[in-house]
Amino acid sequence: MRVLYTTASRLGGTGLANVAHQAAIASYRAGCLERVICYGNRQSEVPAELVSKIWFQPAKLFSSLSSRYYYSMKRIWLDRRASHWLQRNEVDIFHGWTHESLNTLRVAKAKGIVGIVDRGYSHPRFSKRILDEEFDIYGVERKLEACPSWLRPYDHWRRELDEACEEFELADHVFVNSSFCYDTFIEEGFPKEKLVMLPRGFDAMRYRPAEKKDSVFRVIFVGQLLVRKGLKYLLEAWERLALPNAELLLVGQMMDEIRPLLEPALRRGNIKHLGFVPDPVAAYQSASAFVFPSVDEGSAKVTYEAMACGLPVIVTPNAGSLAIDGEDGFVVPIRNVEALMEKILFLYDNPEAARLMGQTSRRHIESYTWETYRESLVGYYRRIEAGNI
Repeated sequence: MRVLYTTASRLGGTGLANVAHQAAIASYRAGCLERVICYGNRQSEVPAELVSKIWFQPAKLFSSLSSRYYYSMKRIWLDRRASHWLQRNEVDIFHGWTHESLNTLRVAKAKGIVGIVDRGYSHPRFSKRILDEEFDIYGVERKLEACPSWLRPYDHWRRELDEACEEFELADHVFVNSSFCYDTFIEEGFPKEKLVMLPRGFDAMRYRPAEKKDSVFRVIFVGQLLVRKGLKYLLEAWERLALPNAELLLVGQMMDEIRPLLEPALRRGNIKHLGFVPDPVAAYQSASAFVFPSVDEGSAKVTYEAMACGLPVIVTPNAGSLAIDGEDGFVVPIRNVEALMEKILFLYDNPEAARLMGQTSRRHIESYTWETYRESLVGYYRRIEAGNI
């Protein structure tokens, strides 16, 4: 079995670069990695001769453009390079990512190679519907149609509904990372037999519980501060609760779309914003509970991290979390301020129950390390090779 893996990120680092790194390690250790094609190499375990780095990318000429267009250009160029490589070489499995695999999948299909697309979010049509609703609720214009004609081929939001959906049709298998994402594909009529749910992982040595050093009841949110994260509902719940000796800690970069909502809230003394924190472990360990009321995710890695740090969590089904309602914390409906208030107040009033939930949370997430992810990925490759999936 020979695998071609491609990613429009670096190999090694944080976020998707780390997911790609773990996938490459899995294939390499299993003896089936033929090649990784990517935009840089920040790791040493996978030998350099198996990693093809893209040195020249025309997209750099347009790096001043909005990310809405620039990242699409990078992905399109990766797809072009990968499809050319695949035309000249033989593998058994091609594994790429949504938005950056269309031409490579066409080549794979023509050559009888199994094609896999990794999708880290909900189905594009579901995502558009719910985000359109959310921006309306916030009173913020999405400006999806405000796209110059010459940039339309590179427009991320157009490509979500066109190229990404075509990739899913061409692929033999679509990998999603949570039951929430899985369900959105099924709701859109996507064939169940083509879907594979493969949760991500976390670093069990880095993200660990630690003794809290003060008596403040501290609720933490970690992630980019965006409309889709449900912060409107968290801020309203927090303001209405007005808990004594309590603090809401927001960790993440604030985006312009949500600034008008957040900046007035930050003037209140019991809400703090740390901005982007490269290593949030200490922030997690300073907290009493983690709240993540997102309306549209894949399987947010911050939910893994918070659980690994021994925090009880309050999440929505749409967060793609692995948390079990009533055991690791609570799963509440999206956009439900009353439910957020009720569960935050429960954890505030019942510190011993909160502590036990945090312990359960850690034990539960320990089943989802990067080692587990690597073993599961190779297991799926083997089943695909054997025709059992």
